[in-house]
Amino acid sequence: MKTLYLHIGTPKTGTTSIQSFCTDNRAVLNQYGYDYPKFPYEYPRTNPERNGLFLSMYSFHEDGTRDYEREAEIVEEAFDQIRAIFENYDNVIVSDESIWNRGIREDVPIWERVYKQLEKGDFTVKVIVYFRPQYDFLYSWWNQKVKNGLYQESEYTWEEMQEHLGPICLDYCHLLDYIADHVGGRQNIIVRRFDRSQFAGGDLYHDFIQTIGLEYTEEYQVTSELHNVSLSRNSGEIKRILNTLPGLDYKMNAMFREMLLDQSAVRKDKTGYNMFSEEEYAHFAEQFAEGNRKIAKEYLGSEEELFPVKDREESKWEPEEAYLTEDVIYFMGQYIMKSQQEMNELRKEVKQLRKELEEEKKKIKGIREILKNPITAVGRKIKSVTKK
Repeated sequence: MKTLYLHIGTPKTGTTSIQSFCTDNRAVLNQYGYDYPKFPYEYPRTNPERNGLFLSMYSFHEDGTRDYEREAEIVEEAFDQIRAIFENYDNVIVSDESIWNRGIREDVPIWERVYKQLEKGDFTVKVIVYFRPQYDFLYSWWNQKVKNGLYQESEYTWEEMQEHLGPICLDYCHLLDYIADHVGGRQNIIVRRFDRSQFAGGDLYHDFIQTIGLEYTEEYQVTSELHNVSLSRNSGEIKRILNTLPGLDYKMNAMFREMLLDQSAVRKDKTGYNMFSEEEYAHFAEQFAEGNRKIAKEYLGSEEELFPVKDREESKWEPEEAYLTEDVIYFMGQYIMKSQQEMNELRKEVKQLRKELEEEKKKIKGIREILKNPITAVGRKIKSVTKK
C-alpha cells in the first residue's frame, strides 16, 4: 500500500526547517522510494517549500470573496498529482504547519477532504505531529506574531493576545481524536515530542527521518540551521510597541525586526522568565493536563506524562524588573549608529559623485571651447603634438 506522510506541525516546532531539509534532500529521499513534491500553486509572501499548503490555503475571486469551488478543485488537482507520483514512489511527504490550526475551522474542511481521498482506497496516510508544552507553544506563537509585525495581532500585549486568541488549537487531544476519526484511527497518527532530549539521534532531522521509516545517514545534507529565531522578551516588547507606529511600512518593519533579532542574540534575557505568575501558570496547565495524559497513553503507549512537570524557577516577566530600559537604550544606540553609518556611506557617495561631476564639467567646458573656436583648438593640438 502506498503511504502519504502528512506532516502538520504544530507551528513553532521546526516545521520550516523540516521542509527545507526535505527540499534539499529530495534526491536522497527519491533513492529510498520517497518524494517531497512541489505543487504548481504559489501564494504571496509564502515559503514555496510548504508543499502541503493546498490543504488549508484560501482562494479568492477578483472581488475579494472566497472562492470555495476553486479551493476544492486545487485539493483534487493536488491529490491527482500525488497519485501520479505514487506510480514511481511508494511514499509521498507533504508538510504544512497551518494544517494543525486551520484543521479546527469550519470554513476549511481539511480532514473531510483527506477522508474523501482515503475512501478511494489506493493509499493510506500517516499523520505526523510534533508537540511542545501548550505554554511554550502559545508564547512562541505570540512571539512570532510580534516579530512579524504589520498585523493587528502584532500589537497585542500578552494579556490582550489571550483575549483575542483566534485560530490556535491548544487542546491537542481533542483535535487529535478528530483527526484520528478521519484517517483510519490512532494507529495512523505519529506523535512526537518537540524536545531535543526526546529526538531520535539527538536532533530534529534524525528524528523526522526515522519517523518516516528511514535511517539517517551521511547522505543527507543540512544546509541551514533551524529557522524561526525568537525575540528575547525585552526585544519582543520593543518590537510590539514599534508595531503600533502609524505609517509603519514593510521596509521599516523588516529593519526593526532584523535589528531586534540581532539584539536578542547579544542581549539575552538576564534570567529565566515566564509570562504567567506561578498561580496563573498552574491554572493554565491544568486545562490540558487530562488531555495530555490521554495522548501519552493512547498515542504513545506511555504511562508517563506527555510533558514532565519541571520545577519552575522562572519569575513572571515584568518590564520594570527585566532591565527593559537598558535594552531600549541599547536599541536606540544601535539605531543611531546604523543611521550614522548609512549617512557616512551616503556622504562618500555624494563626494564621489561631485568629483565625477566636476570632471564631466571640465570635459564639457573643453568641448564648448572647441565648438566656439575650432581652428584655434586644432592649432593648439598641432603645437602640442609638434613639441612632443
